[in-house]
Amino acid sequence: MLKPSGQFSKSGRAGESTNPETNNHVEKKGYKRAEAATYLGVAKITIDRLTKRGLLHPSRALRHPIYSKDDLDRFLRETSEPIE
Repeated sequence: MLKPSGQFSKSGRAGESTNPETNNHVEKKGYKRAEAATYLGVAKITIDRLTKRGLLHPSRALRHPIYSKDDLDRFLRETSEPIE
């Protein structure tokens, strides 16, 4: 595919820049249940159990509960033992 300038990019996609400073990458802030389980390295049922126990706080504003990256990171920080 051609870039607007008529040249190919390294990826072969039209208009896609290979310069990392100009790439518009949006960091993912929320995860569905299965994605949250993968992020934490646990089973999906564990996400349900942690939510029921009040250790995770998903947003229920959408059709499916969404677990924020900040909440998942907070959970990991609070439940990890400090390294001495």
